Amino acid sequence: MDFSPPVTRKLLHRRSILCEGYEREDGLWDIEAQLLDTRSFELPLPLGATLAANEPLHQMGLRIAVDRDSVIREVEPLTAHGPSPECRDISDAYRQLLGLRIAPGFASTVKRLFGGRLGCTHLTDLLGPLATTAMQTLWAAQIRNAARGDKTPIRVGDPKTLIDSCHAFRSDGEIARVHWPDSYTGAK
Repeated sequence: MDFSPPVTRKLLHRRSILCEGYEREDGLWDIEAQLLDTRSFELPLPLGATLAANEPLHQMGLRIAVDRDSVIREVEPLTAHGPSPECRDISDAYRQLLGLRIAPGFASTVKRLFGGRLGCTHLTDLLGPLATTAMQTLWAAQIRNAARGDKTPIRVGDPKTLIDSCHAFRSDGEIARVHWPDSYTGAK
């Protein structure tokens, strides 16, 4: 992706987020989200240590396994690097995700469970992209399976919940007209 040419500048901070979805041979799907923060300069840390330039300030991740109903069956939080040794202490709190379904209301549940001192800002931030990656992965499996003639449902939610969830899926748009004509609100 190419932005317009910027003014002269110097990189100070880089955050990389990588999300991937895998189909497992046991019928579940692994969804992984990783976050890496680096600074381009030597950084004094809160408890007196100093971080070298380009060394990980934050390196954290979450792996969940979901079933065909979008229910979280396994959770593995990981904090490899954080600015304080205490950063690792909260990782196990994310096991509260076990049994939750990724569906409408998931984001508000995440805020309730992990808001403020109940969670890690960075692990919690990963849950949004993790959830959308899970949905994309399950949709991909469902589309691929249907193309192969396998009609076994994968419950990723009612597609109509996508209506008005973004500009492209607006109720008066072309996608709604073609795929959800009974919900289409544009000119008929």
